[in-house]
Amino acid sequence: MTSFITVALSGLQTIWKVVAEMNRSIARKFFFESWLLWLALAIGVVIFCWFRVWVVGELDSAQFRQIIDLLPKDWRKFTTVDFDWLVSYLGRTSLCLDEPMLVLLMCSWAIVRASDVVSGELQRGSMELILAQPIRRGEVYWTHSICTVIGLLLLALLAWIAMAVGIWSTSVTETTYPTFWIPILDSSIPLTFLNPKTETIAMGSVVNPAMFLPGVLKLFLMALFFGGFSAWLSAMDRYRWRTLGLAAAFYFSNAGIKMLSMASENLRWMRYLNIFGYFEPAKSIESFSRDPNSLYSLFTRNSDQVITGTGNLIDCGVMLLLAIMLFAVGARIFDRRDLPAPV
Repeated sequence: MTSFITVALSGLQTIWKVVAEMNRSIARKFFFESWLLWLALAIGVVIFCWFRVWVVGELDSAQFRQIIDLLPKDWRKFTTVDFDWLVSYLGRTSLCLDEPMLVLLMCSWAIVRASDVVSGELQRGSMELILAQPIRRGEVYWTHSICTVIGLLLLALLAWIAMAVGIWSTSVTETTYPTFWIPILDSSIPLTFLNPKTETIAMGSVVNPAMFLPGVLKLFLMALFFGGFSAWLSAMDRYRWRTLGLAAAFYFSNAGIKMLSMASENLRWMRYLNIFGYFEPAKSIESFSRDPNSLYSLFTRNSDQVITGTGNLIDCGVMLLLAIMLFAVGARIFDRRDLPAPV
């Protein structure tokens, strides 16, 4: 473990040097090879996030609660947040960051571009031409990797901006039913058979876009991990198609393990065996909306102060540390391996 931490620290030092003196030729080459893919993914991210927020505004909380109440109770185990919070506009909007489509769009950029770091250049036969110039292998590797991370950071930022614009441009209709107060039980019962009172308000008055920042951070770190994993695979291989296949298989196998861990209490331990178990952006947003200090929490606790899972700090730390280690190990492998002749 100590050796991995040492490799990660040396990788961070190398990244700092490369950022300060990034090879402009390689960065320019990377830009022209990837700008069209990034633009297509950026358009997809913006449209999806904006449309997802708009869909939430079309169904008010009262109607959504009625739909939720009709669902079987067993289905509640497939969510990591409290259902009473989930029916709110903030809860439903936060699920946008949990959507498989958005996660796939983000991870597609990370996997596709990181896989090109070494094996892509080797498969095209361009690595020999690049290294024939007065340039170090580490400079090639880290310039590609940092450009991938920058593109990923911009995609995450666009996702948050699209959600914010969707909130600011959407109006919602609040439906409230007359209630009957029961003094003995100290509770009220909605009288749904009576005519409801409706009120149109701006979604921005009930949802603060700043609440999504912990979830957006987790979205970025999740994709960053898959970028590091793909770069590590790429550093060991010579065929990009094989790197892409292995990275995609790892992605979907982790997603499958995540579903198994949520399906049964006996399989809850599998949550910590897949990277998606540390993702869960909606859980971070829920905790942050109730207590801003939860951003620095190591564990989550219930009302009885019993630990129910890992906190935001551990989740983000695991994804970030694994991503840095994978990028750093990939750089070490690429620096020491023998490169095959172009076929």
